[in-house]
Amino acid sequence: MTSNANIVYFCHRSDLRHWLGKNANTQKELWIKSTRSANDDNGLYYLDIVEEALCFGWIDSTCKRMDDGCLFQRISPRKKNSNWSELNKERCRRLIKLGLMTPEGKKALPSLAKNSFKMEKWLSDILKSDRIVWKNMKSFPELYVRIRLYNIQWYEKNLSHEKAMKYLETFINATRTGKMYGAWNDGGRLLNY
Repeated sequence: MTSNANIVYFCHRSDLRHWLGKNANTQKELWIKSTRSANDDNGLYYLDIVEEALCFGWIDSTCKRMDDGCLFQRISPRKKNSNWSELNKERCRRLIKLGLMTPEGKKALPSLAKNSFKMEKWLSDILKSDRIVWKNMKSFPELYVRIRLYNIQWYEKNLSHEKAMKYLETFINATRTGKMYGAWNDGGRLLNY
């Protein structure tokens, strides 16, 4: 965070929405005091920040912890043709259904067709080679599987083969035992909306 960073403290989600409504088309970034817990009054809840950013065509990126322990989340306008995670696509589907997505947010959207995600052949071959993993994976919620497999494919394509294989190993080991792991439904927000 630079010394001339645009830092704003919000008490309520509606305050951030109001700020974005006035400034989303003119500002380049915003740093917001945030918290990872919905029950913590020491900042705006991270998921609320992400959802409001998406509503206006913005995206979350860097999170910084200051010397006093406070977290600050950076949001900024999404670049044209930027990558969309399956998790953020699902968040947008929900926000549209709830009537929260603005025209600016809609302009930034990719295809939200659920069948737009394709499991790559190399990944499918690995998963199918273990019948228990394949069977258990097919019993998991479709959203969970899409998010996990998208992340593995993204790491393979954009970061490193080693990191992708580490994530794949974690997925396979958990799936073999019938367990899902990690945050994937925003604390239930993405289920039955």
